[in-house]
Amino acid sequence: MIDMKSAMLLSLSHLPACTAAAFAREEMPLPVITIADAGGGVHAQADGTGYLEEYIADVDVYAPSRESLESLSIQADQALSQMGLRRIAQQDFYDEIAYAWRKHLRYRCLLQGEIIYQ
Repeated sequence: MIDMKSAMLLSLSHLPACTAAAFAREEMPLPVITIADAGGGVHAQADGTGYLEEYIADVDVYAPSRESLESLSIQADQALSQMGLRRIAQQDFYDEIAYAWRKHLRYRCLLQGEIIYQ
């Protein structure tokens, strides 16, 4: 299976992206995009042999203003959609812990070897 987190970071390399574990506002100034594994599973054939893997990722966009949040979110969504991921949820709110506007996005794809299916 493809290392999806690394592939997503590569796809977002033109944007300020990191893994969720690496984000600390003191170390990475805003704006920033974080990526975290959120789930997945294996789809099996009738005989029990796995053939497709499901991957779900959480992407959080943090920005100091709503305008920069929207701009960065659109760019991230375009990059991840071109990669083959499909956005299945989104939520906007002010994150009082990070002191930033935050857009939480959830993406899903199916994998077969090195092939990504929406």
